[in-house]
Amino acid sequence: MERWRGRVALVTGASVGIGAAVAVELVRLGMKVVGCARDVGKIQKLAAECQSAGHPGVLVPFKCDLTNEEEILSMFAAIKEQHKGVDVCINNAGLSHPEPLLSGKTSSWKNMIDVNVLALSICAREAYQSMKERNVDDGHIINMNSLCGHQVFSLADAHFYSATKYAVTALTEGLRQELRAENTHIRATCISPGVVETEFMSRFYNDSPEKAAGIYAAVKPMKAIDVASAVTYVLSAPPHVQKLAAECQSAGHPGVLVPFKCDLTKEEEILSMFAAIKEQHKGVDVCINNAGLAHPEPLLSGKTSGWKNMMDVNILGLSICTREAYQSMKERNVDDGHIININSMSGHRVLPSASTHFYTATKFAVTALTEGLRQELRAEKTHIRATSISPGLVETEFGPRLFKDNPDKSAGLYSEYKPLEAKDVASSVVYVLSAPPHVQIGDIQMRATEQVS
Repeated sequence: MERWRGRVALVTGASVGIGAAVAVELVRLGMKVVGCARDVGKIQKLAAECQSAGHPGVLVPFKCDLTNEEEILSMFAAIKEQHKGVDVCINNAGLSHPEPLLSGKTSSWKNMIDVNVLALSICAREAYQSMKERNVDDGHIINMNSLCGHQVFSLADAHFYSATKYAVTALTEGLRQELRAENTHIRATCISPGVVETEFMSRFYNDSPEKAAGIYAAVKPMKAIDVASAVTYVLSAPPHVQKLAAECQSAGHPGVLVPFKCDLTKEEEILSMFAAIKEQHKGVDVCINNAGLAHPEPLLSGKTSGWKNMMDVNILGLSICTREAYQSMKERNVDDGHIININSMSGHRVLPSASTHFYTATKFAVTALTEGLRQELRAEKTHIRATSISPGLVETEFGPRLFKDNPDKSAGLYSEYKPLEAKDVASSVVYVLSAPPHVQIGDIQMRATEQVS
């Protein structure tokens, strides 16, 4: 976060809840934060608290009605005049009304669209223009989305709200694509939390406090600071590993790396490995299913052997390791374990590349397996967590192996733009493991800043 010290961030909806937590955290890390909301009094109070706490940054309150474009434009003009412009824009403002599709009020639907979709889009546009005119090439636009932007829950009261959040999902990806087309390194990120203990539910069910309280009583919700930590993690990612046991030891690392030879296409060897881990180390507390491979075998002409090998490693090997890791945790009453599947962006979209279509199918399977695992863990009433990490192009031996018969194609894979590095994915693993026990991160999707698709 050091590179953001002294730079300007706009946080919308900064008076309470997630927005307030994000604003304070960025001030604590040394940023100049313009916090806007209708109720500027609460932000003024936060600003005073930040100052008295001695935080190196500063929180600047700004009164703005985000349903009014003129006020948004005036705010950006004031930021330009007083602070030169915006380097980071965090679109946090959002609201929901319990208005079903079959009986909801049009006025409430319009209000949700105005705040959740239009205001977000206007702020993103103006933030980009602010960065562009100052040649800021490393800015960041972060949209606070919701799990409701990826899944429609069987709750009629939230269906229209979900539609606005699905729109945010599409807008963020569209923004990313447009930024790439502009050949800028400005980044776009979507953060989608589940239930967070804020005033959101109380406002949603303002006529039924018991219903709002019941939402938080049913499951231990996240805290606003948990989402704020996701923001700082996103901002701390580098702009654009694996250690051997001997290197770890010579470096004086406090942990230890124990090598184990295992062919993951053979169940007997996997079971032997888990038996050895049990005997020598009692069992597994964290399982990171990283092994994966691809062969250039198109659907219309590929070799069955190549398809089988991808399924054996990418799907079956992962599933067997997951099962055995869970059983290891269960028999030792480990209730805070973690299973992390290293997936791929290919587990979420299909590229027009025949050579990777079957590989993509195996990664789509990993996406489904991770969510299925999460559901089964919940059914078992355990706090063991399941997470998928989905990187785009990473500069490893993956490409040369995939295109081993075409060295030129392999070499060109990493030359078009700076890809992710292995340590970038490793840092995501560390972030996932460092999340508080009540926070389950479902999937981290990450690409190189310049990657188009």
